[in-house]
Amino acid sequence: MESSVVILEDDIVMGHLLKARVNAIEGFRCDLLFENPIQFLSGKHPVNIILLDISMPEMSGLEAIVPILAKYPEAAIIINTIRDDAETIFEAVKKGALGYLDKQTVNVNLEEVLHTVAGGGAYMTPVIARRVFNFFQSKKNEGLESLTQREKNVVSGILEGLSYKMIAERNDLSINTVRAHVKRIYKKLNINSKGELFRISRE
Repeated sequence: MESSVVILEDDIVMGHLLKARVNAIEGFRCDLLFENPIQFLSGKHPVNIILLDISMPEMSGLEAIVPILAKYPEAAIIINTIRDDAETIFEAVKKGALGYLDKQTVNVNLEEVLHTVAGGGAYMTPVIARRVFNFFQSKKNEGLESLTQREKNVVSGILEGLSYKMIAERNDLSINTVRAHVKRIYKKLNINSKGELFRISRE
């Protein structure tokens, strides 16, 4: 049984090229191409997989994910876009997309993408996956970077195993001030113990 694919793409030339590419893949059939999500949502269509652009008139692809899944809860949405920033990727996945492709490599990956998603999996092209990994790596120690220099000095003392008294003497502070700094540090980092502070520092 063929999986029904619907394409939402405002670039009609690209949309027809993509449609032809889908129809050349065994087990998949694309008969419907829409220039924006509103056109698609105005009717009722047989669909298993939706190839969804983000930048479209009237309603963006990101805005369309929720209403599409409300109407077609069993459909698998694959984002196909030139947008490759991590924030957009996460927003699409959070809303329910199961695939994310960059348009420059869609023809290379399309057959694998469709089979993966039709088989119950999720898919990101290597370029998109790299963006995600880079995003997470850039977030390492971001919490520590949000601390003031004085708070970083206190953290440094804690990580060295110094007592509050020794940290106070090193930084010309009172013990009560050190304790106050520690409370603010824990609150900023959303932690409750020295063990968690050590864990964050090693990430």
